[in-house]
Formats: sequence, structure tokens, C-alpha cells
Amino acid sequence: MPKQSLDEMAHELMGHLEILTKRFLLPEKTAQLSRSETAVLRYLADHGSATMTDLSSVLGLALSSTTGVVDVLAERKLVERKRGADDRRQVQVAMTRSGQRMHDAFMEAKTGLGIGMLEPLSAAERRNLLDYFRKMTEGLLR
Repeated sequence: MPKQSLDEMAHELMGHLEILTKRFLLPEKTAQLSRSETAVLRYLADHGSATMTDLSSVLGLALSSTTGVVDVLAERKLVERKRGADDRRQVQVAMTRSGQRMHDAFMEAKTGLGIGMLEPLSAAERRNLLDYFRKMTEGLLR
């Protein structure tokens, strides 16, 4: 294989990542969830419940847009809203059992994709791959 320039290697890397990204989005498409809806379920799975303001911050959306995302999830009975006892304007959002099942199935599908990518590699290759991804992620987050 001829030596590739950094530009050519970056182009090839982005092509691989595009393919992987499409595969990772399959569980969302199968569940018919948007990225924002998936992010809300992931956040609630980690934190139990959240205020609309918390969710708005996590999603990076305006409160009105976040309300729309939560509305869709509530209509599908994946989350429920509860008004604050002290302040009725404060709205807490929590996952329902159906939402938890949806989240668990989604995470299982994503884990299966990860396993499918790692299985062909040796243990050393797996460690190296994860080390490389850590370095790339750290480089992007600087």
C-alpha cells in the first residue's frame, strides 16, 4: 500500500467513522427515537429524574424545544412529568418502566455493535484500539 498523506488518512478515517456512525444509529432508528429523545432517556437512566432546565442544558436546546422532545416521549409513555410540591412551575421528568425497557434494549443493541467490532481483534489489538480512541477523544476535547 502506498504511503498516505495526513489528509488522505484523515479522509479515510472519516469514511470509516461515517460507516460506524450509521451502524450506531440503527438502534435509534429501530426504536424510532431522535438523537435528542435518546439523549433524554440516557440522562434519565443515569440520574433517575431531571428538571426540564437540566434536560435543556444537557441537550443544548432552548427550553421550548426540550419541552417538545419530552412531549413526544410522554406521548409514547416513555417518560412522565411530575410537578414540584413546593413550586408547581418546577417540572421533574422521570422514565417509566416502558422507557427503561426501551433504554435497556437500545443499550443492549449498542453493546452488541461494540462487541461485533471488537471480536475480530486480539486482546492486545482491543487495548490498543481503545487507547487510540482515548487519545483521539482527548485531542478533540482540548
